[in-house]
Amino acid sequence: MGSVVLMKSMWQSWWRRLSAIAGFGLLVRLAFVLGVTRFDQPVGDQLYYSAQALTNAQGRWFEQPFAQGMPAADHPPLTSLILTPISWVTESSGSFITAQRLMMVIIGVASIVVVAMIGRLLAGDTVGLIAAAITALYANVWVNDGLIMAETPTFLLVAIATLMALMHRRQHDGKYLVGLGATAGLLALTRPELLLVTVLLVFFVIGVHRADDVKRRLKYAAIVLFAALIVIAPWVIWNQSRFSDSVYISTNDGLTLAGANCDKTYYNDVGSWDIWCAYETTIPKDADASRASTLMRHDGLSYWGDHITRYPVVAAARIARVLSVGFIGSNNNAATFEGRPKWVSLLGVLQFWLIIVATAFGLRKLANRIDQIILLVLLPMIVLVAMVANAYVRFRLPAEVGLIVLAAIGLNHLLNAKQKQKASCASE
Repeated sequence: MGSVVLMKSMWQSWWRRLSAIAGFGLLVRLAFVLGVTRFDQPVGDQLYYSAQALTNAQGRWFEQPFAQGMPAADHPPLTSLILTPISWVTESSGSFITAQRLMMVIIGVASIVVVAMIGRLLAGDTVGLIAAAITALYANVWVNDGLIMAETPTFLLVAIATLMALMHRRQHDGKYLVGLGATAGLLALTRPELLLVTVLLVFFVIGVHRADDVKRRLKYAAIVLFAALIVIAPWVIWNQSRFSDSVYISTNDGLTLAGANCDKTYYNDVGSWDIWCAYETTIPKDADASRASTLMRHDGLSYWGDHITRYPVVAAARIARVLSVGFIGSNNNAATFEGRPKWVSLLGVLQFWLIIVATAFGLRKLANRIDQIILLVLLPMIVLVAMVANAYVRFRLPAEVGLIVLAAIGLNHLLNAKQKQKASCASE
């Protein structure tokens, strides 16, 4: 009986400490929203997410906010859907933009809790709290929570998917596979390139079982795929009926490819991305967004093919950009056009380098190879996306869930080593 009471007390104590860390993370995010971005108008992708949520709240579901009557799928729908109820409630007050940002803050605080649960599951209570503290303070995370961007729900969903994968590996319970697949589907409805997450997760559920257990592997993979498709299918089917050309998740792929492949990004600001390159494509006046995307995609891929010998240089520059080892000034300048102050971007770079150092120690302490793969599986995907399309630092965020947890394991190891050294010196 006494052991049960002790365990209950420890459980409550851990959650109290986590609540304090999450509360501090909330204050950091509120300070940024109310003290820095409160009176800023949405810019960049923020403009679409905010306006689309307001358009939805007015009953014009996924119509173009700036071209009434035209269908819209400029970005996947989940971020705008999340913001629609709060936009409906606050529209008449005239402060719906601040309300939308505060909604992002709530999601960001939830991420602190989920990342802590991952750390605790892998390496104990202290690691969970360290992971929560890093998430609360890491500028590349909280800056998105103070804006109106897809990165905030993406980070939370990646954390949930990671937790589901780790839980399934330990318990082999089908409910975690269903959760894993559903979360992968929601991720695809947040950022289209994260469709690859579903494929990676299928390889994961196939790979964690014995080589001779083929039927079970296929069954588990089918569960993940089916759950993901159930989530994605309604949006995909609806899009097929709304646009002149086929649209699956969004019409943004054409704009992305055209903006990534042009003279400026290949020869001037190498490895960058420029929306004005996409606007050089000639679009017929009566074309909808799907047709415009098709034409932009064609121009982008044509330029890539015509300059293929230059592409390795561009790809290398994009890898350097997304990993914050080069072109930092250029990246920070680009971030200002999305509402990120330069000082926040620079702080994020410095913190990222520290996280990478701690991650190296964490990898050495986390002995289980499958757990390592689960935490790092998104990193090569992020690098691939950067090489092909866009190397903005914010696109690295999905991979940073695993990096933060590994860094927490590494920091815990370093702190323990330092304490042992002090104890040894005191005993001499």
